[in-house]
Amino acid sequence: MDTVLILLPLNEYKFTSLQFPSHHIPKKNPTQIITNQKMSQQQFIIGIEGGGTTWVGVVCDISSPSIILDKIVVDTDINPIITLTILRKWILSNNIINNDITLIKSIGIASFGPIDAKLKSKTYGYITSTPKPGWYMTDVINLLGLKDEYKSIPFLFDTDVNAPALCEYLLINSNNNNNNSISSLAYITVGTGVGVGLVINGKTVHGLVHPEGGHIIIEKHKNENINFNGTCPFHSNCIEGLCSTTSLAVRKNINPNDLPSLGDDDEVWDFCAYYLAVLCSNLILITSVEKIIIGGGVLNRASLYPKIRKYTLEILNKYIQHDLLDEKEIDNYITPSMFGPNAGIIGASYLASSI
Repeated sequence: MDTVLILLPLNEYKFTSLQFPSHHIPKKNPTQIITNQKMSQQQFIIGIEGGGTTWVGVVCDISSPSIILDKIVVDTDINPIITLTILRKWILSNNIINNDITLIKSIGIASFGPIDAKLKSKTYGYITSTPKPGWYMTDVINLLGLKDEYKSIPFLFDTDVNAPALCEYLLINSNNNNNNSISSLAYITVGTGVGVGLVINGKTVHGLVHPEGGHIIIEKHKNENINFNGTCPFHSNCIEGLCSTTSLAVRKNINPNDLPSLGDDDEVWDFCAYYLAVLCSNLILITSVEKIIIGGGVLNRASLYPKIRKYTLEILNKYIQHDLLDEKEIDNYITPSMFGPNAGIIGASYLASSI
């Protein structure tokens, strides 16, 4: 093996033993690429994250799910067969597994949704009623070979927000003593879509399907253009219809790839922060979660976090009394992921490690 890539968290966090279990901390400087490391004949886990723009696959050591040993990024083609066939071949042919299926302990798949994550369902492993062109009722686990070629490999299939929610929950509790442990957490991702993952009483939430908090219907901001009706094909003025990259770009009549060129003071970011604060407030009122983590491409704009926190406090208007819902403490309650843009794929890796 040639290279092991150590992922770096956001600058807002320090990579220390206070935030990671000791067995997840690289012994060398985390800014360093470890080369020419001899790998023993042990088993590995594979994480696969399905997103609206790309699908990502990683190989990780069983004892270190947050350290990537090999990685592939594949564009999300309009034809799922093209995208998933590339990943299917990579599962066995990557630099670590090297065509030895016995080296794979388990696979975790974290996909955009809606999905069917019910183990006993006939459509378990499907992406179902997604608005993503070409991906409606896609049998993901079949196309990845988990029903035939790789059927001997244990796997789990969940959403691309439940998986990182579980990962963050486990890491937070592994670094806290019993007095500071939490039993609940919400993870929000904001990009081409808006998703919400929930951990309640230590378990990811599944019911009829899974949480779809990005499609909560809300009132538009009072200063929003009256003629703008959102971009969600199912619900015009839901969180996703008002906050996704498509929605933000349509307001400015630009390509979503050009959103980084907008200044922090552009009103579109204020609208976005307000709507995400409405989502946070609803999560607090309905689920009473003890932590909210927000990630995704839109949140690469770090100036959104203070605005979201400010609007959340204004919306709640001191109705919920808790130390964390205070101007001095809310920075510790609504936070970025410790894995930054890699939260989804590391979540998939932790999903595999939980088997």
